[in-house]
This record gives sequence, C-alpha cells and structure tokens, in this order.
Amino acid sequence: MKHSISLKFMWGDRELPDRAKRAAEHNFDLVELWDWRDEPIDDLATVCREAGIVIAGFFGHSHGGLRDPAQRDDVLTSLAESVEIAERVGATQLHMFSDDIGSDSVISKPPSLPWESQWRSCLEGLRESVALVEGKGINLVLESINTVFVPGYFLDHAGRSLALCRAIDHPQVTMFFDCFHQQLVAGRLIENLIEALPWTQAVHIADVPGRHQPGTGEINFHGIKRVLEEQGYDRQLTFETVPKDGDSEAAVTAIKDVWAF
Repeated sequence: MKHSISLKFMWGDRELPDRAKRAAEHNFDLVELWDWRDEPIDDLATVCREAGIVIAGFFGHSHGGLRDPAQRDDVLTSLAESVEIAERVGATQLHMFSDDIGSDSVISKPPSLPWESQWRSCLEGLRESVALVEGKGINLVLESINTVFVPGYFLDHAGRSLALCRAIDHPQVTMFFDCFHQQLVAGRLIENLIEALPWTQAVHIADVPGRHQPGTGEINFHGIKRVLEEQGYDRQLTFETVPKDGDSEAAVTAIKDVWAF
C-alpha cells in the first residue's frame, strides 16, 4: 500500500516544496497537488527527489470539461501541457474532470445539451485524451465531485466515473474513489467502494462534515480499512484532508491512528 498526502491543505504556512519535505519526514510515500500551474513545480520535484518522496499527480487540465464538446480543444491543449510536466517530474496520474471548474470551484455554465450528448462527449473526450498518454506510464484518473459544494458537476458520484471506466475499457483510464465526495451525495460507501475497486487508482480519505481527518466526522474509516484489507487492495490511499483547526500535525496523528505506517 502506498500512502499519499495532498499538499493542497496541509502545512499551509509553508511553501509547497517545504510541505513535501514535511510529508517525507512523516513517511508518506507520495505527495499530490491540484493544478501545477502557478506552483513551483520544478522546485517541488527537486525537493521530492532529495527527500525520497514521489509526486503522484495533479490536474490534467485546468481549462475545459469533458462533458462539453465545445470545450474539447481546451481540454486536450491543457492536458498535453500536463503530460509534458508529468514526464518531467515523474508523475503518473493526471486528474480528469467532467466540467470546467473555476478557481472558486463554481461551474460557470453547463452545456445546454441532452444528458446523452454530454455522456457521449465524455467518452469521446477520454478516447482522444488517451492518445496523449498511451504507452507513457501515465494514467488519466476520473474525479467525481459532490454537487453539495460544486452544484451542477456532471460526474457527481463514483458510479458515473465507474461507468465511464467500464465503457472506455483502457488500462490507462482509472478513477479516484473519494469517500468525502461519495458520502455527501450517495453514501453506501462500502458497497460502492467494493464495486469500484478494480478501476480505482486511489482511495481518497477525508471525513464528513468539513473534509477533515479521520475521526472528526461520521465516516467509519476503521470499517473502510477493514474492507480494503479483505479485498486485497494494495494500491494507493490519498489523504486529501483539511486539518481541523488548522493543525496539520494533529491531522497526521489521526491518519496514523487508523493507518499506521
């Protein structure tokens, strides 16, 4: 099992490379970020190499969404840039989104197309996207995002990402199973998790409410851990948590209370 920490929320008083160094000191195997643009990505990569920690991945595209065929060129152009950066820094996961999400996580305007047309656009966009990574050791990883905080998002629960993975049926198209997002909109975490595991690149861990560390909310992460062990899951856990009260060290302690590593 590989343990990854998202640098988006953790150790917010430090620069991004220093956050990675702190993650390495806590024995995480991997770090993740959101959009690499406007971040010191090369400095981060240097620090990670020196500290013996790996950059797992980041946003594949920060412009355009898969559901809208009019945004296809934006998605592919942005993705091509991310592929180049991923190869440069050794990242293997590029996060893919159904919608063009602004910096404030608001969908500007969903396309005025039938649902079936939007679904077909996701399929066609992913097939074109695969051509940019095929044979490169980089996976395109679908992100389901809750519609409580991001109203209108098309892939609003894990089942939709799973259906896309099955329809594409390509080893480099996978998904995240995000416990926080799934609990908010669909629940039934264990049943949905078991169904999605064969296509799951990483299980994302954060509690509800607040997106805080395990033990602060309603999700039984000891139960999630048990199920993953029973299913023989040996890939990646990603802790994409907002430290409660801003205390990142307490968040790490709570994570390791469930997953000791």
